[in-house]
Amino acid sequence: MNLTVSGIVLKAKLSGDNDRFCTILTDTHGVINAVARGARSMKNKNSTATAMFVYGSYELFRSRDHYIIDESQYEELYTGLREDLVRLSVGQYLCQLAMELAPEEQPAADYLRLMRAALWYLSEDKRPAMLIKAASEMRMLSMAGYMPDLVMCRGCGAYEHETMLFIPSKGQISCADCGVRWDEYALKLSRGAMTAMRHSIYADLRKLFAFSLSGESLQQFCSAAEAFTLSKIEKSLTTLEFLRTMM
Repeated sequence: MNLTVSGIVLKAKLSGDNDRFCTILTDTHGVINAVARGARSMKNKNSTATAMFVYGSYELFRSRDHYIIDESQYEELYTGLREDLVRLSVGQYLCQLAMELAPEEQPAADYLRLMRAALWYLSEDKRPAMLIKAASEMRMLSMAGYMPDLVMCRGCGAYEHETMLFIPSKGQISCADCGVRWDEYALKLSRGAMTAMRHSIYADLRKLFAFSLSGESLQQFCSAAEAFTLSKIEKSLTTLEFLRTMM
């Protein structure tokens, strides 16, 4: 079976003596594994387009348990990512998270749009890296079926309060007046952090990163998004552990 897809290389590693084994997030077939023969050589026609973070088009044919990349053409290299270790590490983490959450062999156009936007903002240094990380986490989890309920306090129904409490394990919010049960872990959210949380899951995808946040509110937003992510994937990600060593 031959097919042509657009996608981002989420991971690339050596395979055999001179091949490159790629995990690609595609528009029509979700996450797929594909081998680019001879791509370790800089002279190979598929060398550039099969490197990590590259967005491009790929002509594939099916082998028994993976795809073979016949032809490829890069469209975006996101070279700015490699100019800063934190932004690079956030990009690596989001790629690993996409490998965990995006579907395999199913359409995943929204995941691809999200990753393209996140990598572009990271590469161009248009927003703080941790803001991009948090917003991407919340949106990707929502796409994967874990959308939290951030409309109102679960107790009294209040939409706004000076301080909201976010319960990562439940994906719910409570105002400070209603509080939480003794056995629930909760994080405080200022008005700004609460607005960012809502924006990250409810806003049009094209406007996902069209906001700013700083100081304590940004820290609260990032902590809440990461705690919610870990509560749902229930595993440690090596890229996140590395990122934490730099924060």
